[in-house]
Amino acid sequence: MKQYNVTGMSCAACSARVEKAVSSVNGVTSCSVNLLTNSMGVEGTASERDIIAAVRNAGYGASVKGAGKASESGTDELKDTETHAMKRRLLASLGFLIVLMYISMGHGML
Repeated sequence: MKQYNVTGMSCAACSARVEKAVSSVNGVTSCSVNLLTNSMGVEGTASERDIIAAVRNAGYGASVKGAGKASESGTDELKDTETHAMKRRLLASLGFLIVLMYISMGHGML
């Protein structure tokens, strides 16, 4: 079984989509995608290039597990880049919530 790193998956639907895309490649007998470890195991005679192309066409990134430089670039793709923006949006939403609650229910307090 050949092992691959898959990047960009965030839910079960993503892993199902990757599994379906790889299973449709000629020469693949079985495919197993693990969302928690961002990995995929493929059995069959299909080439690594065809399998990686199928994953990329599905909208995700892929590399052969243990392939030196490709493995290191895969960890760069896994870095969290959205947490700061999401925190800022959360605080802005809470601010608007407080103002809206005061406008809608605060008039009874006075």
